[in-house]
Amino acid sequence: MWEQAFVEQLVAAKNGGKQKVIDRYMVMTGKTAQSLYRIAARNGFNAGRKRREDKGACELNDRQISFIAAQIQVTSREIKGPIMPVEKALIIAEDNGIIEPGTVSVSRMQKILSERQMSAAAIKTPTPHIKMRSLHPNHVHVYDMSVCIQYYLKGKNKGFGIMREDMFYKNKFANFAKVKKKLIRYILVDHFSHWIWVKYYYAGGETMENLYDFLLSAWSGDKHDKIPFRGVPFYALFDKGAANISKAITTFLNRLDIKTPDSLPHNPRRQGSAEVAQNLVECWFESGLKMQPAHSVNDLNAWATDWCAWFNGSRKHSRHHMTRTECWLKIKKEQLRVLPEKQILHYLFEKPGENRLVRGDYTISFCYKNHDVREYNVKHIEGIQPNRSRVQVLLRPYNWPEIGVVHDQVEYLLKPIGYAEGGFRADAAIIGEEFKSMPETKTQKAMKISDNLAYGEDRKKDAVPFEGMQIYGNQADKVTLEYMPKTGVEISTSQSGFEDREISVMEFLQKLLSSGIGITPELNKAIKDIYGKTILLAESKRLLDIGIGTGKLAPANLGGIDSENATLKTVAS
Repeated sequence: MWEQAFVEQLVAAKNGGKQKVIDRYMVMTGKTAQSLYRIAARNGFNAGRKRREDKGACELNDRQISFIAAQIQVTSREIKGPIMPVEKALIIAEDNGIIEPGTVSVSRMQKILSERQMSAAAIKTPTPHIKMRSLHPNHVHVYDMSVCIQYYLKGKNKGFGIMREDMFYKNKFANFAKVKKKLIRYILVDHFSHWIWVKYYYAGGETMENLYDFLLSAWSGDKHDKIPFRGVPFYALFDKGAANISKAITTFLNRLDIKTPDSLPHNPRRQGSAEVAQNLVECWFESGLKMQPAHSVNDLNAWATDWCAWFNGSRKHSRHHMTRTECWLKIKKEQLRVLPEKQILHYLFEKPGENRLVRGDYTISFCYKNHDVREYNVKHIEGIQPNRSRVQVLLRPYNWPEIGVVHDQVEYLLKPIGYAEGGFRADAAIIGEEFKSMPETKTQKAMKISDNLAYGEDRKKDAVPFEGMQIYGNQADKVTLEYMPKTGVEISTSQSGFEDREISVMEFLQKLLSSGIGITPELNKAIKDIYGKTILLAESKRLLDIGIGTGKLAPANLGGIDSENATLKTVAS
C-alpha cells in the first residue's frame, strides 16, 4: 500500500525534504497535510519533535467545566436528550464571567467534555441496568395498555377503519381529538415463558372496569382448546397508569395474594416484556387487519384469541428455544394457582376487608357465604382487648378457611376453631378435668399494678389503701390569699312586720350551739316553758347578742321585752 512507501520517503527525506513529500502525496491523495501526518504516525513514523511539557493540561478548572456540562444536562429533553450546543453553553459562560473569553476554543471544550465523560453523547447514553429473571411460569406477569391508533370504528355497522399514519401522529393533535373512542389494546405476558395474551376494548380511554375484565380473562381457562395458559401469578408488574394504581385494583390484587412491587417512574425497562409483546402483536397480528378488517370488537377479539393460540404454540422464543406454550406447560402443580370462582372474586372486589369487634372470649366470626360461618380465636395477638379491640378481616382464597386478621398494621393468618361432638368448641375446657384461663388484658395488668401500689404485695382484709397518707386537714393551708373583711348593713328592727316574725325553738337552739353558747338542761327547760314551740325573731336576736357578749346565757335572761307576749301566747294556747 502507498502508506508504507509514504512513510519510507518521509524517513529518508533530509531537512526540508519532508514538506516536498507531503506536498506530492497531497496532490495524489487529496488529503490535507494534517491527515497525512496522522496516517504516517499510525504506520510508525516519528517526526522527532519534542513533546510539550504542558501537553494534556487543561486550561479550565473543574468548576468551569462543570458549569458547561450542567447547562447541557439541565436543558436536555426527556426523550431526545441534550439539545444545547457546546458553543452556546460556552458563550453563556463567557457572558456571565464564569470563563474568560478566548480561554478555550469550542473544539477544545468538546474534547474536554468527551475526555471527562460529560459530553452530550455521554449524557444520552442509557443508564446502566441489570437483567432480571423469573423463577417459573406464572411467577411474574407483566401487563400493559396501548392505544391502537391504526384502527377505529367508522360508524354504526361500518366496521373498523384505518387511520392514515400521515394524518394521525404526534404533531396533529386535532385529528386525535376527532376520535372520541379508540381501540385499546391490553397485553399480558408471562415473564418466564413470554406467553402473550391480548384483548381489545373500544372505549374513550383506560378504565378500571376494562382492566378488571382483562385480568380475569387472562387468568381464567377455557379460552381456546389450544390455549392451556391460565392461573394467577405471584407477582404483577405494570406501569403507573391511573387504572393500574387505582386503590380498588391494587387492593383486589393484594387480596388474591399477588404482590405488586413498587417501581421507579418513567422506567420502561421494567415492563420490557410487555413492550416487546406490544410490538409483536402490531407486526404479527394487526398488520393483517388492513386486508381483512374487523367489523366489531367481538370479531377482533375472536381473531386475537385464535392468533394467540397459533403464535404462542408455534413460534420459538430466542431465550429458551421453545415455543411459549411448551415453556409454560413446564409449570408445576404448586405453581399453578387457579383463579377462584366468580362468587369469591366478586366478594374480594366488593368487600376487600371487614371490621370485627373482638368478643369477650377473644373470638371473632367471619362468613363470605351465608351458610358458612366460621369462628376464629385471636387471644394470641398482642395488644388485643376483648370487647374493645377491632380487627380487619381479609379473605385469603388460596388459604381458606384460614383468614387474614390485621391488628396494628400487622397481618396474622388464623385457622378456624374446630368443634367437638355436641357442637362444643374443640378448645373448650372439659368440666372436672381441665382449667383454662384467658390471658390478662392490658387493662387487667395495669389494674394489678395499681392494686399492688395501693395495698402492697400482702394485702390484708379490710386494709386501707395508701394507709398513713394525709388526705384531709391541710387543704386550707394551700390558700395563699388574704381576704379583706366585708362590712354589711344591719336589718332595722323597726321595719314593718319584723316584730311579728317567729322561728321555731329548735332552730333557735341550733343558732345558740353554732354560736358557741352552751345549753344547760335548766336553760333548755326554761326556754321551752317560757316560749313554747316558737320564739319571736327579735327576741332570739336579743338573746343571741347576750350570749355572744357574755359567753353564756342564763334562765334569768329570758323573757325580756317579749315575755308578756310570750305569756299571753302561752295562756291563749
